[in-house]
Amino acid sequence: MMNSLALPCKDCTSWQSLLLTAYLLTCWLLPTTTQVTIESVPSIAVEGETVLLFVHSLPPNILAFYWYRGVRALRSFQIAEYVIATKSCVEGPSHRGRETVLSNGSLLIKSVTRQDSGHYTLQIITTNARPEIIRAEFFVHSPTLGYRKHLTPSQLSTELVPPRVTENDNIFLLAYNLPEKLQSFFWHKGVHPLDRFKIASHSFLTNSSMVGSAYHDRVIICNDASLMLLNVTQRDTGLYTLRTVSMDLKSEWAIVDVQVNSK
Repeated sequence: MMNSLALPCKDCTSWQSLLLTAYLLTCWLLPTTTQVTIESVPSIAVEGETVLLFVHSLPPNILAFYWYRGVRALRSFQIAEYVIATKSCVEGPSHRGRETVLSNGSLLIKSVTRQDSGHYTLQIITTNARPEIIRAEFFVHSPTLGYRKHLTPSQLSTELVPPRVTENDNIFLLAYNLPEKLQSFFWHKGVHPLDRFKIASHSFLTNSSMVGSAYHDRVIICNDASLMLLNVTQRDTGLYTLRTVSMDLKSEWAIVDVQVNSK
């Protein structure tokens, strides 16, 4: 995986090939013009996968936000705090070395275990001084319980998260149903695999990634072929194509449509 990231905390790692129906869980919200919600992607994970607690509709007047493990916003349970003005992330006592706080307030947890199951609390501090508390929950199961990925062969596919994109959002282009014995994969904008449209690529033979010059500070590439695109603009609107090449040189394609709306 590449080392060049535009995030203040730790690297992105393996992303989901499985996206179950996510649900929103919020409580103790103080009145705001837009309701902040958290989407767990997926809401049920298998040990070893990555879970994203994706925050929707953050207010514009945020000073800082804090993530906690469990239902209580106590210092001893704090995972990390993020200060908007300095774009700095500080790990808390409950950080286990597998959590990444994103600049949009979301929390990425890699290599989840069954002990990671449960509630997570987000505390938002705004210029109004009164904090807002939002909680989310997800569950982690052992693969032996039958929650295995790719039980039947399926065609390579991609999905956009969140499905509605606004300027300056961070978005995920999730990859599903990767072929076995993968040699490499490539992301490019449009439907033609031309070098000038290349966004990123990864080779499993050399365990190395490359990012196109136009995206070098805006892309995180994950080793399950998913892609994170940072701070999108309306110029990012269009089709995006994922191409995979297996060890027997067979190639598969999947296309996702991204529409970036103005604020």
